[in-house]
Amino acid sequence: EYFEGFDESQYEEETRQRWGNTKAYAQSQARWKRYSKDQKEAIKAEGGEITLRMVPVDASIPPEDTGVQQAIADYLAYINKYFYECDATFLRNLADMWVDDPRFAVNYERIREGGSVFVRQAVHIFCDRHA
Repeated sequence: EYFEGFDESQYEEETRQRWGNTKAYAQSQARWKRYSKDQKEAIKAEGGEITLRMVPVDASIPPEDTGVQQAIADYLAYINKYFYECDATFLRNLADMWVDDPRFAVNYERIREGGSVFVRQAVHIFCDRHA
């Protein structure tokens, strides 16, 4: 599984400091606390599956590919369903962070070299079309 072994608790303090006063943070905390351990594992598995569709291993697939764009739409719906209200502008900012912060970039680079830049390009295309 893509997120197997991921421990979000290692980022709790930083997350609280950076976003603790936001509506998205409050929503995410409230929702995550409601889920059982099994539900959390299922949510992580679903997110991993979507992520693997957002960053295909096949480097010949372009970021504007219909399947990639559908995966971005699915990821946006996933965030809204399980974590917090997220719109295209917020998603664009997340994608920028996925490249700018090496702790996030490594997750996409594990899928394929250049994966973080690819997913940012794909998300920007999606957001331009849905802004």
